[in-house]
Amino acid sequence: MRFIKHLHLIVAAVFFTFFMHIPAQAAPDPVEQLRPVVDKITTLLTEADFKKLSREEQFTKFLNLAAERFDFDEMSKRVLGPRWNSLSDEQKQVFIDRFSYLLGYTYMDRIDTYDGEPIQYEQPRIRGDRAEVRTVIEFKDGNIPISYIMQLRDAEWMAYDLIVENISLVRNYMEQLRSILQRSGFDSLIQQINSKIAQLQATKK
Repeated sequence: MRFIKHLHLIVAAVFFTFFMHIPAQAAPDPVEQLRPVVDKITTLLTEADFKKLSREEQFTKFLNLAAERFDFDEMSKRVLGPRWNSLSDEQKQVFIDRFSYLLGYTYMDRIDTYDGEPIQYEQPRIRGDRAEVRTVIEFKDGNIPISYIMQLRDAEWMAYDLIVENISLVRNYMEQLRSILQRSGFDSLIQQINSKIAQLQATKK
């Protein structure tokens, strides 16, 4: 009877000991998740058929690949900060669409001369659910450092900012876009973003 009385304690002790020896699941490596997408993008840039496309056609292919690892929703929220909550759902979707194009064109504009140059990856800096992956593209006329600031969500590292040559793309637009929204309203903000996108579309290196 005493054995039966204490059986639940024995079982609990066994389960506790068992689970104590199960190692915690390690977070995935952000470099391993980022590298395949960067490889796809840089491979695309070197393809002869890609170079024959119009700027808009090139960008569509480019953005589809970038969206695999870039969190444009989070980028949009961060660039507008508290003013994000003042937008309607429809306005948020419009802004995400336009801002993803603006960032995408800015990013592509910096690397679209890529022609197979080596890309170096440093050890990622990880703190909790945030990580920074530093890379360097070794162009013949000078290196371009690009850091990807990433957030872990459901075992997926997603980039929410890019730092190109020590300039954060999100922060670079943050002050001016918030100022336009406050001073001139949402429609004017979208018009000015579209104007900047048009300038980048016209740039053909």
